[in-house]
Amino acid sequence: MVISLISPKNLFFISGRATSKTSDVMAKRFTEACYEMPGAYFAFVTDTYVNALKNIVPALIEGLNREGWIEGIHYVTDKAPPAHFKHPYKPPQSYKNTISVFNGCFCNLVSMDQPSSAAGNSYQHIFIDETKYVEFAKIKKLFPALRGYTLFAKSALYRGITATTDMPNIGEGEHDWILEREKEMDKEQVKQALQVGFVINDIKKEMYHAVHLPDNTQQEKAQKAKEKKRIQRLIDRWTVRWNKIRKDSTFFYIASTFVNADFLTPDYFSDSLKALGPEEFRTAICSFKTTLEKGKRFYINLGEHHYVEGINTDYYKKKYKIGQEDIEESSLALRYINHDLEIDAGVDFGDQLSMVTGQEEGNVVTLLKNFWTLPPESTRELAIQFTSFYQHHRRKVLNLYYDRSGNQYSQIKKDWATELEAIIKEIDPSWTVNLMSRNQATILHEEEYNLMRILFGESDPKLPKIRICKYGCRETRSSMELAKTKIKVDVKTGKKTIHKDKSSESIAMHKRPMYSTNMSDAAKYFFARPKWMKTAAKRKRSNHSAPDIAG
Repeated sequence: MVISLISPKNLFFISGRATSKTSDVMAKRFTEACYEMPGAYFAFVTDTYVNALKNIVPALIEGLNREGWIEGIHYVTDKAPPAHFKHPYKPPQSYKNTISVFNGCFCNLVSMDQPSSAAGNSYQHIFIDETKYVEFAKIKKLFPALRGYTLFAKSALYRGITATTDMPNIGEGEHDWILEREKEMDKEQVKQALQVGFVINDIKKEMYHAVHLPDNTQQEKAQKAKEKKRIQRLIDRWTVRWNKIRKDSTFFYIASTFVNADFLTPDYFSDSLKALGPEEFRTAICSFKTTLEKGKRFYINLGEHHYVEGINTDYYKKKYKIGQEDIEESSLALRYINHDLEIDAGVDFGDQLSMVTGQEEGNVVTLLKNFWTLPPESTRELAIQFTSFYQHHRRKVLNLYYDRSGNQYSQIKKDWATELEAIIKEIDPSWTVNLMSRNQATILHEEEYNLMRILFGESDPKLPKIRICKYGCRETRSSMELAKTKIKVDVKTGKKTIHKDKSSESIAMHKRPMYSTNMSDAAKYFFARPKWMKTAAKRKRSNHSAPDIAG
């Protein structure tokens, strides 16, 4: 209600979970922009195209329906609009991945895994959903596209931005650039817009009551018409003032999930506290700002330069439509895959099964896609995910690297690795699975630390260069970036040894793929191959340098 009463040019809204940011706030702003700027072009920005199709756009459409809009009458998706729709100020080049509105407004779906999808267009308003997943370096390249004809300049929403998210947690690698927008807000301007908004709202209530006045006689009809004209003049007069105050305004606002407490009931908050724990509850529900956790990262040389844009979203755009539910991710959309090379995979077995897949080609190793299952799902569901995603791969050879637990009970052929191999071959007999970790010794934390330090440091020409698909391996990235070191001291010798802090593996099960070290262990087994381990060990001895573990 506050947002609608102010209706600023730029809205930066942070609110807790379950506050209907997309289906209420974003949808309401979208309809307001359509009514204020008929015939305008809009961009709806998300982190990935798949996420937009599966989650965000369906929530937006749900919100449009709540606003009373009906598909086919007020809007259409992915196709040319019906004849009764007005035309936008310039003809669209394509209707794929778009929303067309009855009054000529036209919305283009833009994903940051392929920023070029916005190239060449001009937009009169940009909508950004879940900004914590969107890098500012990418989104700022879209801002120059906020331009257009003076035809729309009368609207306070012209060349504006609507951005929503729940509170970013920088300790978990999320992007917090939206917090910087608070300094752009002129509080006095926003207060004045809100005050005038209240006045207009009160006058509109008068109009509501005037419409319901009795008009049974000619005298009553004349009196009613006179009263409606009087009130409409007031609305028009105050709307001019309101539009003037809203011009070039920015509203930055933080709200907790408690704004929706009447609907959610107290049980929701009790359950959320138990499931999330106190720290995440503070961020996700209460919308308290976070600070970066102190402590040394375990993967100290892992940096932004290791990540690549590994998804070709044109594949999904051509195959699927907005609102389609049966979206199936495929290796055909991978930009850096070689379908004629074998697939390598690192697997960590346990209550969460984690698999990281990739390829070694020349002196480059690319992590392409990760998979996981949580109880009660297990090896069969993991095998289904893998075989489904890589069903179009031409050289169906899988080299499986895994932890020691994968070999347990191997003598009676009941171990994890053999089971996974058997299920993959049962689902698709054309796959050959090579178990690469038979009789493998335990990989010590210090050995992993040293290998990853040298590998990601890219200081040894005998080791490959690493690149990681930032969208296909989102959980792997999060898991590795959040992994912390833990120092243990031998009580007898006083010697310090470095370990990976595994305490995150006791958090709530549904959070583990993103926030525990499980997925990083799958990456460990992917990389901890004998040839690379030997090279890293030699490098360490030749340098006579152990990792800095003081403090």
